[in-house]
Amino acid sequence: MSQSPDIGQRIRDMRRQRRLTLQRVAQLCGLSVGFLSQVERNITRPSLDSLTEIAGALDTTIGSILHQPDLPIAVSRSEGRVAHQVRDSAAAYERLSTSYPGQMLTAIKLTLPAPFQSRTFAFPGEQLTYTLAGTARYVIEGVIFELQPGDSLHFSTARPHRLLNESGALLELLVVSTQQLFDEYHRIMPQIFQRDGAARNGAAP
Repeated sequence: MSQSPDIGQRIRDMRRQRRLTLQRVAQLCGLSVGFLSQVERNITRPSLDSLTEIAGALDTTIGSILHQPDLPIAVSRSEGRVAHQVRDSAAAYERLSTSYPGQMLTAIKLTLPAPFQSRTFAFPGEQLTYTLAGTARYVIEGVIFELQPGDSLHFSTARPHRLLNESGALLELLVVSTQQLFDEYHRIMPQIFQRDGAARNGAAP
């Protein structure tokens, strides 16, 4: 998640305006004083979940803390998008979202062959998945969620999860995530949507 470099100062200013001590904010949001102190000094970057707790303790919104710049207006045309294949896998993706300073969401159209099984992973943030075609199976903390076309799933990515396609047909998903899936070269991150076998063999997209 990309954040403004002065987010810590903004949190500190809000806390002082409300005449709250670090200890009091820590009690209200369930985070440690040491962690909050590092956040205010921009030493530690809080996760989206932590920001939610801090915002609640300060009786404000995440948007007010982040002070996000105006969203750019960007159109992604279907005829202009390129499907990129994930290396050592038959999985492919099309990038739907753009990039700008302070960006919080990344969206892709994901196509997965059958059979397919990703590795199990977890990271701070949220994900919303909408099934376009095929049958998706998400295993989140051992619980299976089966998604048919038109079904959606919204969950905290901090929970260990993996994705399977065992339907025998091609699976197409719309995935919107707070996790930044691309580096500065706009490549998909190595650990995301990688086949379980490839991950064990150390392969990267």
